[in-house]
Amino acid sequence: DRFDFPMRERERESFREREKGKGEGGAFSLTLCLGVLALALAAGEVEGQRASGGNGTILVGTYARSIFVVDEATLTVRDTIPVGVGIPIGFGLSTDRKRIYVNDATFENVEIIDLETRASTARFTLSEGNRKVRIFGFNLDPRERFAVLLVKTYEKKIDRFEIGPPTLLRYDLATKTVTDTIPWPKGEEREGARMLFAPDGSLLYFFTSDDILIYETEGMKQVDRWDLGQALEEGMGRFNFGFPDDLYEEPGFYTGMFRVTDPVQNRTMMGVARVNLMAKSVDFYTLGPSQPVSFSMAPDGKKAYGLRQQVGNFEFWVFDLENRRVQGRTPFAGRPRMQLTPSSNGRFLYVHGAGSTIDVYDAQTFRLIRSVSLGADMTEWLLLPPPGARPR
Repeated sequence: DRFDFPMRERERESFREREKGKGEGGAFSLTLCLGVLALALAAGEVEGQRASGGNGTILVGTYARSIFVVDEATLTVRDTIPVGVGIPIGFGLSTDRKRIYVNDATFENVEIIDLETRASTARFTLSEGNRKVRIFGFNLDPRERFAVLLVKTYEKKIDRFEIGPPTLLRYDLATKTVTDTIPWPKGEEREGARMLFAPDGSLLYFFTSDDILIYETEGMKQVDRWDLGQALEEGMGRFNFGFPDDLYEEPGFYTGMFRVTDPVQNRTMMGVARVNLMAKSVDFYTLGPSQPVSFSMAPDGKKAYGLRQQVGNFEFWVFDLENRRVQGRTPFAGRPRMQLTPSSNGRFLYVHGAGSTIDVYDAQTFRLIRSVSLGADMTEWLLLPPPGARPR
């Protein structure tokens, strides 16, 4: 019927039968292809859920006033650790990876939890009566003899609150007492303080706006300094580096993103640096113009992953640390306030942060494998400690 020239009735019927058969065959072929595709996708989804990111144990702080213990192999909540001091808002991990020091949401209390027994072993506070002491910085000695605390006092009077200056205290963990007040380096009182211990606890590094002051920890006397701002080659600008503490890095070494401002071109560049704090040396390379991207090292130390978080422009970044380059960037459907943690075997990437779910992505294809619901909103931290004590 689709032709203009005359067609005999028998030929017309034959043509119609052939067209009908083609239509049925085409529909059958399309249905078959869609069925095979659906089965393949379902099989891939099942395989992705069966695959494991490792055999580690994930610790997640929650607003339910407890720490969730998640089995990494199955990504199920295996246990919960009640936090007696309140909402666990921050933590410190002991060097032997057997204890965590939990700071609560009021910043007044610290609770020590044994990870093997999953029980609280001790807690302390400096607050008393109308005098609140908030702990805004907690730096743990590697041998757990003491901690250096950054505190501020808030005392309630009849008609007002009196707020004290930021103060550095030495707190003895055995006697649970403040043993010393530490003078501010260079006499520069600040609201925040960045401090790092040497792996053996013999030295403490104070970060100032210009350099790093090195103190021995027995008498807290300055014994050396390092002008970190001028650690790079001449003409590259000041070295802006955050010294991220990575559980897969060697003690005393810090690997992460750094940014410098080119004084000639007046542009900010970014790169990757590995700093040996004890030797006061920096191995670095630039990657290109600065981008708002994070940095999380993979367990094998050969790659690192990052997140670019801009509304409408969420990306996974892959850094090839062996060949010193950006290996790739992959857009994905992100969510607000994301953090990224590689799985213990490097196969998956855990995206977490605000909310009660952990999104699991394949580290090769960046395909969303599954979303794990914890049943409680997470605070700002998720910890996946490698098994055993940290190497020395």
